[in-house]
Amino acid sequence: MLRDGLKRVAFATTALCMIAGAAAAADKVEMRYATAAPENTPWGTFLNDTIKDVETAEPSLDIVPFFSSQLGDEQTTLRQVVRGRIDMSGQSGVATSLIVPEFALLGAPYLFRDTAQADCVFDNHVRPIFEDRMQNSGLVTLSWVEVGHSYISSKMPLKVAADIKGVKIRVPPSRSTSLYFDELGAAGVPLGVVDMVPGLKTGQVDAIATSTVYGLAIGLPKLAPHTLVFHATHDIGTVTVSKRIWDGLTDAQKQALGLVDARVNDLRKAIRGTEEFLLGKTAEAGAPVTRPTGADLESWKPAAERASKRLVEEIGGDAAEIWARIQEAKAACT
Repeated sequence: MLRDGLKRVAFATTALCMIAGAAAAADKVEMRYATAAPENTPWGTFLNDTIKDVETAEPSLDIVPFFSSQLGDEQTTLRQVVRGRIDMSGQSGVATSLIVPEFALLGAPYLFRDTAQADCVFDNHVRPIFEDRMQNSGLVTLSWVEVGHSYISSKMPLKVAADIKGVKIRVPPSRSTSLYFDELGAAGVPLGVVDMVPGLKTGQVDAIATSTVYGLAIGLPKLAPHTLVFHATHDIGTVTVSKRIWDGLTDAQKQALGLVDARVNDLRKAIRGTEEFLLGKTAEAGAPVTRPTGADLESWKPAAERASKRLVEEIGGDAAEIWARIQEAKAACT
């Protein structure tokens, strides 16, 4: 009798544990995170570290990262985030501007005097300008993240602006960059990141404009050996959650997701350090790295002013007002 009683107690205890475990599992919220970044990059390190931060703060969250465009290119995945089919994503400002067109103004060529000014603007002034527009488009912004400066990998040497005239060059699918290369007289071909290398291999393009760390990390100089470091654009991306998903989260879960913003400065330092490291390794490998200065560098800037004016006019609506607010933010950060 005693033995049977003990068995019943043990069975009941096991059943309770199983029920409790099942309840805990049911309460856990899995969130898929899409990114174009490879895992072995500063963005991959940033994502893995922030996932640990968030899940430690709120164990009910289970964030599953999908690196290297596993769920599609960043333009496609961001649209899926808007619809709530993917929970969250990290992407360039280029991709963000396809959802919030005014965001393209932040990618205008030679907009910022230097990285310090860009950091100040994004840390202190961008959210009030754009957060309502982001939410109205179906996105909640967790953080602004460093993507880095643009550069060009090309099959031919480039140094001054006249050299790019007529060159078939991949440009990001953003009007700010497309208009700039149009003003330079280049034959711009808008391509997503997953189509860059195939385009280069097939001769669809002979040069690629992209972020320095991403382009060098995937080995573009092996196909287009000439590297031009002219810092035309400084791309700041976003980490976003679908507003449809966000509205269903608890306050504790929302607060934990806010920790994504805690490592932004670490990422900035990592991206900028990696830019110089990879440029150094590229030069060591024998690929020409050109850094124009003086009149050579200045030759790239007049087209930027013309392109920015066209961009504001093309976006229309209240773009002129937003552009004025960005200029005020820059002045405050001088």
